[in-house]
Amino acid sequence: MRSIAALLLLVALPSLAAAQEAVPEVSSSESEPEDEQVENPRFAEARQRFLQGVALARAGNCAGAIAELNASLELVPRPNTLYNIAQCQESLHRYDLAVSSYERYLALAPEDEPERAAVRATMRSLANLLGTISVRSSTPAEVWLDDRVVGEAPGDVLVPGGHHVIELRASGYLPEQQEVEVAAQQTVVVEVTLRRAEENVTIHQTTSVERAPLPTGVFFGGIAVTVITAGVGAYFGVTALSLSDQERTRPDPRLPPDTSAISESAVIADAFFIVSGVFAVATLIVAFLTDFDGEPQESGEAALRWSPLGLEGVF
Repeated sequence: MRSIAALLLLVALPSLAAAQEAVPEVSSSESEPEDEQVENPRFAEARQRFLQGVALARAGNCAGAIAELNASLELVPRPNTLYNIAQCQESLHRYDLAVSSYERYLALAPEDEPERAAVRATMRSLANLLGTISVRSSTPAEVWLDDRVVGEAPGDVLVPGGHHVIELRASGYLPEQQEVEVAAQQTVVVEVTLRRAEENVTIHQTTSVERAPLPTGVFFGGIAVTVITAGVGAYFGVTALSLSDQERTRPDPRLPPDTSAISESAVIADAFFIVSGVFAVATLIVAFLTDFDGEPQESGEAALRWSPLGLEGVF
């Protein structure tokens, strides 16, 4: 069995040559043939991701190393992968996560693993670096620290000693942040009151006024009136033209012209033409309001949607 101490040196010290031989296996069972392990595509990907995580840890990118090691762990759960994850979390001062990873390592590693005692001692040392934030909230909520959930409120959460900004999130409530400073092995009480997120209801409504459809007789009556008034106007117009022609052809041009009858006929013709035009426009409008096929008019439609007044992108 490989030495876990070599993996510790792999992540924590500049000299990491021993890490190249520490690769995950398909299973802890010794009865499984090695050729099946090599042919297993999950094993191949897990091994590749593990080595990539080792390379990132060697370069000092522990955050990237944790991502690769977690991906390897999902494919093939092996104690050595968990051990390296814990080492990286410890290097990032995420002592609470490191303790959790060490606990998972102890649950997965064989009972005769010689490094179990050293891991337990490391866990005790890290636990001494943790402080406790006792969060008292007005409603049950998740407690976030940086980009991760560290516990639930009301309740106690373990965090590395130092200055922190915790955030409480609950469905239907606005998130609340609070700064807190806690020393190692110290308990700090934080009280947070969450405010409900108001809901803004917006109503979009389109309404058409119901009306009784106009009978077709109104439309055709309008056409008849338009034609009649236009005909009367045409009659007086023709009369004015006829009188004008007679006046031009009178027997004695020396007599003074009599234009009163011509003007009167022209005025009457213009008046009837104007009335005819008004009736023509009114009849055109009536055409749009007339129910020629007898079908009922459509009723108005209303659309309702709601949107919460909260922070976008907040769960």
